[in-house]
Amino acid sequence: MKIISSVKHPKHVEKESYLIEESKIRQRVKLDCSLGINHFGVSEKVLVAAREYDWSKVFDYPDPTYEDLKKTICAFWSGYTELKIEQVRIGFGAAAILDGLNRIFIEPGSKVLGYSPQWPDYAEWVEIRGGKYESVKLKPEESFKFDVERLVAGISEEHCIIFIDNPNNPTGQVIGLGEIEEIVKRAKRKDVAVVVDEAYGDYMEKKDSAIGLTDRYQNLVVVRSFSKGLGLGGMRVGYGILSSELNKYYDRINIPLSVSSISTYLAQIVLADEDFIHGCWTMVKSEKSRLISRLREKGYSISETYDSCPIFLLSGADRSVDLRDELLKKGILTVSGGDYRDLESNYVRVNIPRSADEFLFRL
Repeated sequence: MKIISSVKHPKHVEKESYLIEESKIRQRVKLDCSLGINHFGVSEKVLVAAREYDWSKVFDYPDPTYEDLKKTICAFWSGYTELKIEQVRIGFGAAAILDGLNRIFIEPGSKVLGYSPQWPDYAEWVEIRGGKYESVKLKPEESFKFDVERLVAGISEEHCIIFIDNPNNPTGQVIGLGEIEEIVKRAKRKDVAVVVDEAYGDYMEKKDSAIGLTDRYQNLVVVRSFSKGLGLGGMRVGYGILSSELNKYYDRINIPLSVSSISTYLAQIVLADEDFIHGCWTMVKSEKSRLISRLREKGYSISETYDSCPIFLLSGADRSVDLRDELLKKGILTVSGGDYRDLESNYVRVNIPRSADEFLFRL
């Protein structure tokens, strides 16, 4: 794998993100279906733990090793794969870990291969560090279904990273583990690292996670978040599963003590509450199915998606219509397809609300 020790002369690009909204737009919003939070809330066990937490400890720094959380993560995955504590790294959200990996691999001129549409922020981070983000386009006539053969055909020795988000943002589709492994194998032959971003991974079965491949492939990194399915968006905790080789480099650039004690403590609590996790799947699956069914009846199109992942890509029949603006007139905030590479403004990404009825009522 092509690892660098430092980045010189990073390219400065203007940051654009769907996270940033003008206050006047927010004032028009009655139903926010834009941000990728868990609309079904948080585990009741987390709320109890927060109330009972010994807040007199806030004067002290967190444990720099985050050993207790790492042990809980390893226990969470036992039965699916035998993780070692040394493989786990904790970060200030999954985004911080992804940025750290970019610092390891990317220098001016480095090439990263992804596919589109895909989470747009990552491509911008690549360019901020002077790299070049290339993508294999998914086809709208195929409902943007992922095509592994087209992706692996594009892998070159010139790439330093292959970036895969799974489930995909914005479609919410899940890429099969066999397809992920095929990408990792092909990339390994060309000495290229594969970074799998599973920010929405807690909405799919553990057996479908690329974490189950990390003991076999040194060129594979899997990154996860506590912000989506686990309901801890305000706590800013993420973790990465890295090989021993990559961890040596990651530890050189990682900012220590970046995650608070209370955040790591509550992260342990929610991982132990699998009833909450599975309950979210059930509610997402039910509300998503009802919402999609009614939207199709109204003439909208929905791209390839996974039934228990809360996000999906919606489009209207008229390509000239800015669908985000049309929905905003009804008080519904979504993410414009124009924020994604190779998508147009007649698409929007929807994060399903707690009740499909509220969306349909406003529509």
